[in-house]
Amino acid sequence: MSFLQKTLNVFRLGGSSNPSFEAAGRGRRLRGFNPPRRHVNAAIQQAGTTLTSRARWLYQNDGYAGNAIDEWASAAVGDGIKPRPRIKNKKLKRFLVDLFYRWSEEADIDGLHDYYGIQEMVAREVFLCGEVFVRIHARHPDDMWTVPFQLQVMPAEMLDLSYDMPLTGGRYIRAGIEFDSNGRRLAYHFWRYHPDDAVPIGFTGNLRERVRVPAEEVIHVLEAREGGQIRGVPRVARILVKIFKMEFYDDAELERKGTTALFAGFTKGRGEPPLDLDDDDEDDTAIAPMTPGAIIDLGDDRDITFSQPADVGGSYEPFQYRSILKISAGLGVPYSYVSGDMTKGNFSNVRTDIVRFRRRVGQWTNNTLNFQLCREVWKQFVDRAYMAGLVELPNYDNDPTLYWSAEHLPPRQEWIDPRVDVMAEKESIKAGLKSRTQAVAERGYDREDIDEELAEERAAARGKGLRFDTDAPEPGSESGWGSATALLPEERQDRPEEREDNEEEEQENA
Repeated sequence: MSFLQKTLNVFRLGGSSNPSFEAAGRGRRLRGFNPPRRHVNAAIQQAGTTLTSRARWLYQNDGYAGNAIDEWASAAVGDGIKPRPRIKNKKLKRFLVDLFYRWSEEADIDGLHDYYGIQEMVAREVFLCGEVFVRIHARHPDDMWTVPFQLQVMPAEMLDLSYDMPLTGGRYIRAGIEFDSNGRRLAYHFWRYHPDDAVPIGFTGNLRERVRVPAEEVIHVLEAREGGQIRGVPRVARILVKIFKMEFYDDAELERKGTTALFAGFTKGRGEPPLDLDDDDEDDTAIAPMTPGAIIDLGDDRDITFSQPADVGGSYEPFQYRSILKISAGLGVPYSYVSGDMTKGNFSNVRTDIVRFRRRVGQWTNNTLNFQLCREVWKQFVDRAYMAGLVELPNYDNDPTLYWSAEHLPPRQEWIDPRVDVMAEKESIKAGLKSRTQAVAERGYDREDIDEELAEERAAARGKGLRFDTDAPEPGSESGWGSATALLPEERQDRPEEREDNEEEEQENA
């Protein structure tokens, strides 16, 4: 074949041997790119246990991964996601909110957190392992001061990924979850004890025993990314190898720096090296201890040579920066959050990163945490409070959804530039682009509660003759915003009650 013919063949399109998409080709560049064709559930069952254990190891041992996971949980939950029922009856609404607040103090079956602490644990576990289970335990009314039920957080390892079994009536168990013939979840088959924990003292039964828990008593918080996915994948899976290799690289660099700092010298010659065995070395290998400024004798007819470990030069920091950037992108957390380095970029760039991060976290909080956890907990709370006779809910038996409906206020997001952000909020409200209710809700509060607190404070202040810059001008007053101050003594004497008090003081002084 001529050279011209070979050249034309390279640029020829179509034909049975060429795929319609270049990315589907099997030429030299893509010859080794052959990912397995496996459904996400099969892939999770095969590799999920290893992924989870490695993700937990990174969280406990790697500073970047651990910090990123904690930052995500902090941004997703903050001080807590609080329910705001959509009930028109204000008295009933206030009673339910107050009852929920009191129940949240004893929500944790382990007694280590309140309900909002459980939210933080759930957010961290879902980011770390891709899923978490919250079991609902019914309690006797005499066991609790408020609504008789509690929550128990159960890690992903408590549900065996390899547990598959066919059952009667079209039912089946897949990855520890029992389904009916229509694919609806019926139950979860948990281990009675954590499979990797030590045997409880005095335990004589079967440690590998499973317990069937009805699906109505379990909240499965899962970050599903594919249709039909039933178990979770750690978010760090996409970047796990990079983090692990970088951990080794940092360790090697630290060792190199430590060796360089020793600045040891070696004298070498033809004789036998007069080295003593290190008593602490298990394999009895001759080791010469290296200490700062040490000269190690290697024999007769000596010549001295100083150690010169290779230096990485100026490439270390750029390489670290690019590696952490890739880790940040893989985790979905800004570089400054992962590394703690706030020196990269200017204010606008950092602010853009924070806004994008908050948007992503808000999306996850609303679509996953609120829908799967907060909504179900509020539903259980209302239902069990009604069944326990703690609250009267008219027409609840016919239509409970009216009382189940609630907003879940997101955590308060701190302003990046408070002065500018407050002015922007005021302008948006003034222009009708958003309501005060929306603005207050974005700060994690209820507008009705704020209004009542403000009215109470201002009424108390007026009763004591106090006025502040934040007070609005009264009707008919010429003073405007920011012009009012605390009343002067001569102004306060115009009030009858003040005048009587002053006269009594003058008589006592006389």
